[in-house]
Amino acid sequence: MESTSSFTTATMSAVGSAVRTIRTHALTQITAYTARAEKAAVDPEASTEAAHRERAAYWACTAREAGATEQDITAAENAAPRVNR
Repeated sequence: MESTSSFTTATMSAVGSAVRTIRTHALTQITAYTARAEKAAVDPEASTEAAHRERAAYWACTAREAGATEQDITAAENAAPRVNR
């Protein structure tokens, strides 16, 4: 019984670690795609703003699934550098 308990504990720890890694990556992607969208929004030649916002939304969903709060997601969006319009 001891080894089963150790295996279960190790498995749960690994899963928790993976979820944290996914959440962190997703939040980083939100920041990156939001920054790209902001940059595209001020470029009259760019047609990619909507695509970048869509990718940021995808990563926001992924972050939520990995336990991120709306506050976490908003902070990731706000971490993107703003471009003067």
